[in-house]
Formats: sequence, C-alpha cells, structure tokens
Amino acid sequence: MQDIYDPFSYLQNEIRAHDAGLRPDWDANQRDHYLEVLLIEEAQEIAWGRRHLTVVHGEVLDDVDAELLDELFAAWEDIAGRVAWARLGGVPDDHMTITLAGPHSEDALTLASDAALQLRPRHWIVTDTPIVRRP
Repeated sequence: MQDIYDPFSYLQNEIRAHDAGLRPDWDANQRDHYLEVLLIEEAQEIAWGRRHLTVVHGEVLDDVDAELLDELFAAWEDIAGRVAWARLGGVPDDHMTITLAGPHSEDALTLASDAALQLRPRHWIVTDTPIVRRP
C-alpha cells in the first residue's frame, strides 16, 4: 500500500524556503519549531516500525543526473510495491525518501539502499533518516 501523507516533505520544503529568504514573515522560532516537529514525526514513524532511506541529490543540473534519479525512482517504486506499506517522498532539487514497513521491509530497504549506491554519483548522500539535516 502506498501512503500519500508525507509529514516530512512539506516541512523540509518550508525550511528550505525560509533559508532562501522566501519566508520573511515567519516568527523567529518557526524554523526551530518545524525542526522539532520533524524529529517527533521521525520518532513516531520509527516506533510504528517504519524505516527510511533518503538520497540527498541536490539540484538536478543535467540530463545524466535526471536520468539517474528517474532510474532510482523506478527501482524504489518497484521495491515499494513488494512490501505491506510504503511511501515515496522528497523535495524537488534536494532529496528523495523511501519509507517502508511490514514483514519484509528490512530486506526491501537493503534493496533500496543497494539501488541507490549502485547509481550514486559522488555528490549524492545516502542516509537512513527522512530528515535532511540543515545547520
């Protein structure tokens, strides 16, 4: 089953917009509040047995990067179809995350990691969290 609710992508996109100067009307503590909410969401999902894998790819600058991301998305979409529960999410020109749960999710997560590592250009970062860390 594919879940469409993604508690991470929206908040991370908002933080990126703030950092780029696009949210000047934010309360001084809004960014920190969103970071706290992200950590709470991650802890909750881990408690539910959900596991995450994120590829931080950055801005897509050429056709080669675009093709690699398309290949990774197709591989992850296939893997997501093999487990009881899955979600694909991310922020354009930043990162992509697969979240898996269910009896075979650990094996599926290994396959997702292998797919990312096989395709990975030097600038990609692969991490086991849905939260892209920002200073």
